[in-house]
Amino acid sequence: MKSINTLCLAMGLALSCAMPSLHAEEKTLRLYNWADYFAEDTLSKFTAETGIKVIYDVMDGSETLEAKMLAGGSGYDLIFPGDTVAERLMRAGSLQKLDQSKITAMNDIEPGLQKLRSHYEHSHDATVPYTWGTIGLTYNAEQIAKRAPDAPVNSLDMLFKPELAAKFADCGISMIDSPDEVLAVVLNYLGRDPRSAKPADLAAASELLMKLRPYIRKFQSQPVTDLVNGNLCMSLGYSGDMTQAQRTSDSAGKKTTFHYRIPREGTTVWMDTMAIPVDAQHPEYAYAFINFVMRPQNMAAISNFTGYPTSNAKARPDVDPAMRNNPDIYLDEATYARLIPGKDIPQADMRARMRTWTKFKTATVK
Repeated sequence: MKSINTLCLAMGLALSCAMPSLHAEEKTLRLYNWADYFAEDTLSKFTAETGIKVIYDVMDGSETLEAKMLAGGSGYDLIFPGDTVAERLMRAGSLQKLDQSKITAMNDIEPGLQKLRSHYEHSHDATVPYTWGTIGLTYNAEQIAKRAPDAPVNSLDMLFKPELAAKFADCGISMIDSPDEVLAVVLNYLGRDPRSAKPADLAAASELLMKLRPYIRKFQSQPVTDLVNGNLCMSLGYSGDMTQAQRTSDSAGKKTTFHYRIPREGTTVWMDTMAIPVDAQHPEYAYAFINFVMRPQNMAAISNFTGYPTSNAKARPDVDPAMRNNPDIYLDEATYARLIPGKDIPQADMRARMRTWTKFKTATVK
């Protein structure tokens, strides 16, 4: 008896006989995102429901993501760029314009975020908001009160006035290692254009920062461990740092209370998004995943795990009350009005701002 392959060849049906294996090909979605940026069961639940396996590659930085996309041929079906990165990628032709008819929950986006999205003229139609947050002050309530009972905790004065920063230097101050974000906050505090690269503006920002340099213990974007271990009592950084620090502290049985405040002077807002590369091999799987995570219960689970608010307004009722009821995490309309959206600024301006930051960061502390 001849083998099946021999029979197929004899009958000129080699292609037809190969079809069953093609139909049986495993459905796979390749996505690129930050580490631990889903709930613990998000991916497994998606695969169980759709039969689509997820290959989750971890992003180590926005610069790496941008380089991969601009080079082309990344192989990813879905990526999670920040707002300004998405602007540059769309302007470079690296992202697809989304088919809005295939997305089920765009009308459920938080109203404040909908307004913010209008600032991103290039990527508005190529992204779906995922999680978001602000830059502000996370602090150890007891340590701050001990050193300054009347500390202006809702103001950047607590950090940007050297005489106040000096009071907290012994218990540790850190600053997010993000030149564009910090300079935007500083310039706005000084009443100047947050995204300026004018020499006079950068000189003013540099003057303020250099007065603070002796009191800054660390530059880092992940201060949670140091906050929990008592190596820091104040950090200028992401809004999610407070939630993560409090949870870690509580789990360790410590009786530390952390707070987060959005400065009354205003601050920057960031928004991570979901986007489909222009050369994605399986955009239909990407749409399926977007719609899956945008369901209110799935978005709430992601928010509860990551400590960051999600974009779906209908998810709020299922979000941890400690986050949902915190006006510095889930914001009212007046607070949204004080936020500074991201901006894709020219490379020459970025270089000038980076020089200002490097001078500050590398200054010798006496």
